[in-house]
Amino acid sequence: MATVDQDRNADQKFLALPNLEVPSADPDWVAVWNKLGERASKVVSELDTWSEETFARDFAAALPTGASLFVASSRPIRDLEGFAKPRQGVEVFANRGLAGIDGNISTALGIASRSEKTFAVLGDLAFLHDVSALSHTDNPDLRLFVIDNNGGGIFSTLPQAGVDGFEKIFGTPHGRDIQAIATAFGVKTSTISTSAELARVVPAPVKGLEIVVVRVPSRQENGDYLKSIYAKMESL
Repeated sequence: MATVDQDRNADQKFLALPNLEVPSADPDWVAVWNKLGERASKVVSELDTWSEETFARDFAAALPTGASLFVASSRPIRDLEGFAKPRQGVEVFANRGLAGIDGNISTALGIASRSEKTFAVLGDLAFLHDVSALSHTDNPDLRLFVIDNNGGGIFSTLPQAGVDGFEKIFGTPHGRDIQAIATAFGVKTSTISTSAELARVVPAPVKGLEIVVVRVPSRQENGDYLKSIYAKMESL
């Protein structure tokens, strides 16, 4: 529901609102929260299997200070929120909460037009939904990573995984060659499939638009791996 500020006085109304007194947090609760957070961080730091989760962890850590990062909706933004270690020195952008997957390449290009070091992470479906944005010929410097798991990976981690018709309705495998599509637009492309390759490509100088296709295990494998990670956290 949206409200139109016809009188153009919303700012005055906001400033006139009474101050709310927010009680301080229970120190015992905070201590438990921090302790559990430390345990979860330990599990994440020890992950050694190449996956969407280890990509998020290692990618965020490798970003140069002063970088701008655009993160697409759905699985990528959840993985970075859940597995990247908090840090300073990176300005993060995203569109419309967690659900919208259209217009992401265009948004990333717009951010890159005003930033010297810009990176983006998109899922393959978000990439395909805005692939026409690659038709621009005068592109800013942008290194765009596409997580290629042939479909909507987030649904493999939700309760509907495994139901009849899952692949057609939720998995939506596209069967497209992401690298070939980008190359057809004249965009420089490469692929990575290990943490070592990721560590080499992130800090390399960016010139123009570059797409890095990230090869990861299948959606089903990733869903199972994610469950095993959460099980480890719960067992501590």
